[in-house]
Amino acid sequence: MAHFRWLTRLAFWFMAIAAAASNQDLLCTGGSIHFTAHPVDSLLYQSPDLFHDFYVFKCITTVVFTTGDRGTTGNFSRHLERGLEDAYAYMAGQNKTGWGETNIQVKGKSILFRYLRETPQVKILYLRLPDGAPDGGGHDQTSKESLKKLYLNKIRSITADGGSTYTLDDIKDVVSEILQGVQARDIRILDHKTAIPKENEKDCDHADHTVSARIVVDVVKRDKVEGKLLSYAGSSTRNLDPTMNTTSYEFEVKAEAFARYAAHDEHLVCKNYSACLASLANTNSDNDIKYAAIWMDREYYVQ
Repeated sequence: MAHFRWLTRLAFWFMAIAAAASNQDLLCTGGSIHFTAHPVDSLLYQSPDLFHDFYVFKCITTVVFTTGDRGTTGNFSRHLERGLEDAYAYMAGQNKTGWGETNIQVKGKSILFRYLRETPQVKILYLRLPDGAPDGGGHDQTSKESLKKLYLNKIRSITADGGSTYTLDDIKDVVSEILQGVQARDIRILDHKTAIPKENEKDCDHADHTVSARIVVDVVKRDKVEGKLLSYAGSSTRNLDPTMNTTSYEFEVKAEAFARYAAHDEHLVCKNYSACLASLANTNSDNDIKYAAIWMDREYYVQ
């Protein structure tokens, strides 16, 4: 019975993608799946592993939980998505404008699905849930909703940009469907072991990081999903030693990929590694802005 349910889910995933686009390469399975809280996260915390996946032409699927817009209204979140896509196109050696786009239905929810036309095994799915702020308190512009509040049963549902409403079970079901469809060998998440920050706590990992990771872990355990689960440290790595040589090719690629993203993020006071390093001590913005230069030369696993 369990095997039949797995085959049914896999068939559903294939039909959802096939209905949206005709390119059969979009149906690739295996490889790696990256679950991130914000568009920039895979570039800062899961790289150079991310670049290694591009280098060997793996099937790469990235799922971005929230808009990452820091409470900014308008089209800002769309700019962040384009920044991520420019970075991915660079690592794939493709034109940054070469992205296809459609919406697919996953467990009754409409999910934005983008893929590189010339390298269609590279795919990004955006849930577009509201950015929850570093302490998980939410932003006024999105009625203070956040993944943290949903996970801790402080609210019953959360509304995505675009109108879809999710309960916690809805999100887990969507994650489950994606995991079963992709069948990734490597399941990459952010830090699921660090404490969920308390209200107004400053020196902590972003609440969206740890909650999104915990949701994926909950689903993997519940559904007994096969695959190697890899958890990456987030904000806390600023207190650790660098793991990358800044003269290495890996670092060069990571820094340039970040620069491609940064060109679209108006909140970033620096647009490349050198500028971020120079401005490190002169900004008091959110952590993902303040410590960008530090995160570029390191990558840590959570054991």
